[in-house]
Amino acid sequence: MKKLLIPLVLLFAGFLVFSGCKKDGDKNKPYIIILGSNPLTWPLEFPYEDPGAEAYDITESGDTVDITSRLQVNSNVNVNKAGDYQVDYNVTDEAGNAADTKTRQVKVILTK
Repeated sequence: MKKLLIPLVLLFAGFLVFSGCKKDGDKNKPYIIILGSNPLTWPLEFPYEDPGAEAYDITESGDTVDITSRLQVNSNVNVNKAGDYQVDYNVTDEAGNAADTKTRQVKVILTK
């Protein structure tokens, strides 16, 4: 039992040392900019093309980095049925900081 206890204690102590020595690092949340109109009106039965969004992160060193490629987009827009829909944009930076979710409101309408 002693032979097993010593490696476990060393492993736990190593974990504490490494997690305690972790650099504070980047605590800045990234931010998202919605492009185009918001709210957006869209014609019924036309393929939806979202104007998109951009995402940026302010790093620990103070630099602003484009992280748009990391954006996650969730859309419930149904162009076959008039109504109110939304597109949500989310992003997380390399340090694990999540941006505040941004939402585009989309109103699908019958046009004459």
